[in-house]
Amino acid sequence: MTSTTAAGPQITHEPVRRRSGAVPRRYRHVVAPLILAVFVVVGVGLSAAVAYHNRLGVTNVDGISYMGIAREYANGWLPDAINAYWSPMVSWMMAPFIAAGLGMQTAFAVVNCFAVAVVLGVGGWLVWSQNHRIVPAVLFMVTAIPALMSAVSVQTPDLLVVAWVVGFLWALRWADQALHGSTRARLVSGGVLGVVAAIGYFVKLFLLPVAVGAVILWLVLRVWSARRRREPVRHWWTSPVATIVLFAVVVAPWVGALTLKYGSPTLGSSLSVNIGSKFDDGGRATDWPFLPVPPNSHAFSPNEDFTPSVYKQGPMDNPDPSAVPPTTESTTDDTGPKVTKESGIAARAGYYLHERMLALPYYLQKISTFAPFAAPIALLFAAALVIGVVRFRRYAFTCIVAATTLVYFVGYGMITSSSSGGGNARYYWPLFYLTAMIGALMLPAVWRLVRRRGVVRTIVACVAIAVVPVASFTQNWFGSPAPFYPSVNRTEALRVTGPTDVPEIVRLADQIRASGALPEDATVIGSNYRSLSSLAFLTDTRVYGRSGQGYTYHSDAMRKLFIDEGVQYFVQFDPATAPARDYSMAGKLVGTYNATISCSADRSTDPEIPCRIQIVKFAK
Repeated sequence: MTSTTAAGPQITHEPVRRRSGAVPRRYRHVVAPLILAVFVVVGVGLSAAVAYHNRLGVTNVDGISYMGIAREYANGWLPDAINAYWSPMVSWMMAPFIAAGLGMQTAFAVVNCFAVAVVLGVGGWLVWSQNHRIVPAVLFMVTAIPALMSAVSVQTPDLLVVAWVVGFLWALRWADQALHGSTRARLVSGGVLGVVAAIGYFVKLFLLPVAVGAVILWLVLRVWSARRRREPVRHWWTSPVATIVLFAVVVAPWVGALTLKYGSPTLGSSLSVNIGSKFDDGGRATDWPFLPVPPNSHAFSPNEDFTPSVYKQGPMDNPDPSAVPPTTESTTDDTGPKVTKESGIAARAGYYLHERMLALPYYLQKISTFAPFAAPIALLFAAALVIGVVRFRRYAFTCIVAATTLVYFVGYGMITSSSSGGGNARYYWPLFYLTAMIGALMLPAVWRLVRRRGVVRTIVACVAIAVVPVASFTQNWFGSPAPFYPSVNRTEALRVTGPTDVPEIVRLADQIRASGALPEDATVIGSNYRSLSSLAFLTDTRVYGRSGQGYTYHSDAMRKLFIDEGVQYFVQFDPATAPARDYSMAGKLVGTYNATISCSADRSTDPEIPCRIQIVKFAK
């Protein structure tokens, strides 16, 4: 806490030199907003077209849980809908559309299109308002549109995370500008920042530590910068206090609901479940049950709640281990030292650091599959900071964006794993938009620098700037690697027009429903949990179990366990050319179907192959 004298004048916008004075009022209030609005409409329209084209698909098992919870909210099943593992915001936003009669996939697409509008609208406005030049804002929006189009069909809250990050930057900039204003301005802006932080907590629990880290780093930079210039910052603590108070007020009802449901105070269970597995060889599934069961009568699968007190309600032990094929372990896993949950703190900490270093190259590679320019922009900005070209006083908001980027990057770097190849690329989407925003914000300064250095350097700079949107288009829209990076997240071009895509799994579900082989609310288990989860969602049935457990119909002990737990049907997935099976020992074969889907290996990376799907009704 500092001081008593009035604060010195602060720069709230990046410095811009103009040839003829202030920007004309008409341009600032009419022309520029109209240009930004056009790009927002174009971006949302293109994204909506992609979402509509892909609206029938089911992209992953996480999305099934979010949509299932949204359905529970829409139907008023609140005790079942309240969930400590899956953050509630995306389900809350889907619920009114589902209640109004929209399909769950379509409701998810609507929410994602809203996120697109926020990213383009708020993000473009933030860039423009820093210097009132339209080119940097247009550059940011043109770069963002292909990535948003690529992401809009993914049924997870990760696009909503991007929207929150952009909104958080807006709130953080307001709080920074108000830090040298009146007490009322500091309290109001700090309170708004607390509300935005609470929204982030509702969007994804991981965003809570991101918000805390970013706010702390911002305050450190702001106070350090002021003291370095011997300019006191009066009562700087009022803003973070208001942030904490408003955050607590907003989240209190939800935390209370979670506490009542789970019997102990909790902010959520996803961080403890996922981070706790990073300190030993066993992974998070070490003490999971052999046969997880759905957490309630409305859930599509056990995945709807991974909170340990709920997920572990199913039978823990395999009744017939001899029936499950052994898993294939690498030689390094077999011969290397084992670290378990019972190992000492030093051993587990050493294991954690070792695994994070192993994961770092995969992490960086995964980011480059959709944002190949992120690392160059970040490194150039870091170099500019080190040599003093960029200072917080002159480029306050750009430094705030960079600080948030650093916090987000380090946060996921602390939990990503080499065993998963660096994790899922969608977790790191905000890094694309954050680094693109840094590049756009620095564009006026870069342009002023190079245009005085001759024609050749100006041309080189133009080419380097153009590479950013070009890379975004090639990587995210066209499905082709950028010229300077050999890897790409997409493998085919986005389809914006044409007939609605009907995935094979959807065709299969339609055939099953039409034949009556699986009645609604039937309980099922099968040899491929991932594909069966999608089928259960599409056929309105309920799946038991989890991946990689080797469930089979020909084990008497397993069949008895399945039937005792209330399972009615077994679904067998085999390659189309596999020999015919005899199901007489298990029950009655009620349906045989063929489809090109992920078939028998039960992994998220399985290719789609011609598959034979057979449904057996257990004999009691």
